[in-house]
Amino acid sequence: MVVRNFAVSALLAAVSVGAFQPHAPLVSRPSTYSQRTAGVSRSTLVMRDFPKPNVEDTDNYRYATEQSAQFKSTLKVKNDSQKKKVAIIGGGLSGLACAKYLSDAGHEPTVYEARDVLGGKVSAWQDEDGDWIETGLHIFFGAYPNVMNMFAELGIHDRLQWKIHQMIFAMQELPGEFTTFDFIPGIPAPFNFGLAILMNQKMLTLGEKIQTAPPLLPMLIEGQSFIDAQDELSVTQFMRKYGMPERINEEVFIAMAKALDFIDPDKLSMTVVLTAMNRFLNESNGLQMAFLDGNQSDRLCKPMTDHIEKNGGKVLVNSPIKEIVTNEDGSVKHLLLRSGEEIVADEYVSAMPVDIVKRMTPKRWQNMPYFRQLDELEGIPVINLHMWFDKKLKAVDHLCFSRSPLLSVYADMSVTCKEYEDPDKSMLELVFAPCSPLAGGNVNWIGKSDEEIIDATMGELARLFPTEIANDPEWPATSEQGPAGTAKLLKYAVVKVPRSVYAAIPGRNKYRPSQTTPIPNFSMCGCFTSQKFLGSMEGATLAGKLAAEVVANRALGNPDKPVKEIQQHIIDASASYEAREPVGIKGDGAIAFGGGYSVDKKEEERLRETDPAQYDQAQELAMAN
Repeated sequence: MVVRNFAVSALLAAVSVGAFQPHAPLVSRPSTYSQRTAGVSRSTLVMRDFPKPNVEDTDNYRYATEQSAQFKSTLKVKNDSQKKKVAIIGGGLSGLACAKYLSDAGHEPTVYEARDVLGGKVSAWQDEDGDWIETGLHIFFGAYPNVMNMFAELGIHDRLQWKIHQMIFAMQELPGEFTTFDFIPGIPAPFNFGLAILMNQKMLTLGEKIQTAPPLLPMLIEGQSFIDAQDELSVTQFMRKYGMPERINEEVFIAMAKALDFIDPDKLSMTVVLTAMNRFLNESNGLQMAFLDGNQSDRLCKPMTDHIEKNGGKVLVNSPIKEIVTNEDGSVKHLLLRSGEEIVADEYVSAMPVDIVKRMTPKRWQNMPYFRQLDELEGIPVINLHMWFDKKLKAVDHLCFSRSPLLSVYADMSVTCKEYEDPDKSMLELVFAPCSPLAGGNVNWIGKSDEEIIDATMGELARLFPTEIANDPEWPATSEQGPAGTAKLLKYAVVKVPRSVYAAIPGRNKYRPSQTTPIPNFSMCGCFTSQKFLGSMEGATLAGKLAAEVVANRALGNPDKPVKEIQQHIIDASASYEAREPVGIKGDGAIAFGGGYSVDKKEEERLRETDPAQYDQAQELAMAN
């Protein structure tokens, strides 16, 4: 019935679309958006935040709330004999979430973070000028039930700056212009999504929109079973199998693929796109976006840390783990820090990225199919850029899908985020992707210098802002800019993450491990572990909560949740695997521990040694293309 009603509403909208005033593209015009006085571009665009949408009225949110509440009720310790000391390796969002919920249940978690900052893939730090540098451009969606629930529990909803409910795309064929998908207030899902697409007159023809709909109907009819079954197909393979128009790829799917997993549609599993679309189609406010009002370290990680420590837990930085030491039976004996200190706990949780887990897996575990399946998972490379300009660019107060060959999404943080607000200058934060042949690109940008990356980006910005970016001899890619452009780059920061979220290429979902492991006192979390929200802040938060649930259940004497089924070919190959001493982690930089940072010469040399796929093999792929 829901699907039939949606189809009817879509057809009615298509017929009556002429009755709506077509939404004008967001064309930047000096008379509208800026005024120039005394050589200074001062924006008249005022940061406008919208009220928090009703994210609570969904089944997913209600379930997330119930799941959180059990740590203070059915999963809470009844006496001191049930209280466990838990050592959590990694202070990213998943490790902090795990510690948060364990502390709610009355346990004593301690987080051991190798770096001097928390957050992992959402970490942030200050440069020598005091400006904040972030690992990535992080956006919060209404369809993040576990994150939204955690914000409510921590009392920090006021730190989210909600933007107007729309998606903004740069027009590829009309440089300097934008078009939008506008979600009309008061119209429930999925009708608001259908109308938003139908009312946009700039990206797809009516025929292409109608041709696109039928292949997506099974997602609504069959639900998760259909979505999971598409994991063996890439986005482009799915399109061609079901006869979707090719232009939907260049108009929509390329932008979606790069925003969701930093790779191109021919590399991305269709399950990722369908999972996102299913949430956005079924939740009226699912696609509404919010920016955090400042840096993630202070505004998100600190309140999580405060909550953990208030409840008796600890969060320690500069505490890198050297080795996971095991007993004869394979259980964890203790953690050995680089300092030589031995950490003994009742339970141990890995919140490390998958690529780091593989380097730390003890020899006694290496023939276990559970750990061998991790060979099928690897982090995808991504680059995050911060670029400060001496003038105000004609920005929008929102996230923008650039639809460029090199850039995924970007935002002018000086008009979207309170802490970074500046009326006279712009600071763009941009996601540079795909940045390696491993991700579908034709250049190994991870191996390029910062100057080469910024020059290529300046060329793309010259296309996005054709009347604003100056012809600057320092950046040859801007050489064709006309005299109207005057904005010059003041400074920049290039943050490379050689191994970010797991590469969601076709066929990977079946290898994502459960939080329960075959080791009796060891659990796993991280957004790569098995949960329905993929590699994201929401996925990381949920995975941490699920790992906490494993530990809390075990502490009460309840049976473990079963280990997720492992593929037979992994089981067959595991027995003959030649176990060896774990490689461990070399170096002490952020990238060594699976984070992101500016890569200096020393760090680059170590990367070439420890992760040649990012350099030599990637270079070979680039040359072959």
